[in-house]
Amino acid sequence: MIDLLRATGRAVPGLLLAALALCASAQDFPNRPVHMVVPFAAGGGLDLNARNLGAALSEQLGQPVVVSNRDGAAGTIGLNAVASAQADGYTLAFTPAVPLSSEPHRLKLAYGLDSFRPVCQVFDNIFAVAVPADSAWRSMADLLAAARKDPGGVSYGTSGTGSIPHLGTADIEAVTHVSLAHVPYKGDAPMLQDLLAGRLGFGAVLISSITGQLGSGALRLLAVYADRRHPAFGHVPTLKESGVDVVQASFGGLLAPARTPDAVVARLEAACRQAVASPRYQDWARGANQVVDFRPGAAFEHQLREDSRSKAATLRRLGLAAR
Repeated sequence: MIDLLRATGRAVPGLLLAALALCASAQDFPNRPVHMVVPFAAGGGLDLNARNLGAALSEQLGQPVVVSNRDGAAGTIGLNAVASAQADGYTLAFTPAVPLSSEPHRLKLAYGLDSFRPVCQVFDNIFAVAVPADSAWRSMADLLAAARKDPGGVSYGTSGTGSIPHLGTADIEAVTHVSLAHVPYKGDAPMLQDLLAGRLGFGAVLISSITGQLGSGALRLLAVYADRRHPAFGHVPTLKESGVDVVQASFGGLLAPARTPDAVVARLEAACRQAVASPRYQDWARGANQVVDFRPGAAFEHQLREDSRSKAATLRRLGLAAR
């Protein structure tokens, strides 16, 4: 017992010193480069978003923001690395919600929502129903009428099973009682080749990924999966406006490891707010057709938890939830 008391007595000052050091470190944060992990490959839309935000964020923090790509396994490798990183604010994730709100329901992962502290939401990704220019369908009503006449005969392509457009289109099937033929691809690029060649009825795709095809007139949009119209394509209705009661949210932003101190998270959130509002980032976003949607950490967390519940229900209905 005496030995235990002596050991405890020696441990208490050490714990206090560690706590004081942590507080001091939080007060002068950041005093070295911040690392932003992107859980998808370099060169894609998310990577470009991260690098432009990182440059604006660096100006606000007074330290370099170094972007690194840890891609693989639908974003879960990168998020797992951040979840297990030291919780000091120097390692962050810049990610869409899917690896956090959807993948933990599909796969047995070492992390979950409680493994992170949401810092700020930065963007919305708006997906749409896209058809070739020569398609006879001019609206969702046309598409659904064709699907009712030929159950299972209308095919659509997505970037993969369990992806946002797959889940959203499965919801369309559920609420309209039609049967569509899902053709999953390993990314948007191969899907778009078949869509443009007329081998698919429609594609469910991220609008910012098909800016060129929309600009050239090779593709047309029938509706968007979001709860609001895309600002660059204001003539395209939402699914709800088209009489289909479906909203499939896709959004993302910055996450920190769960035990990151409040003072550090507050500093990062304030810097994020200013970076997102900066002319530098806003100009890039407009040119890339990227929808900007800043929300502070608490609102971002609420959005993530709501999305997690929605994704879990859809995955269970499709038989894709982990057992």
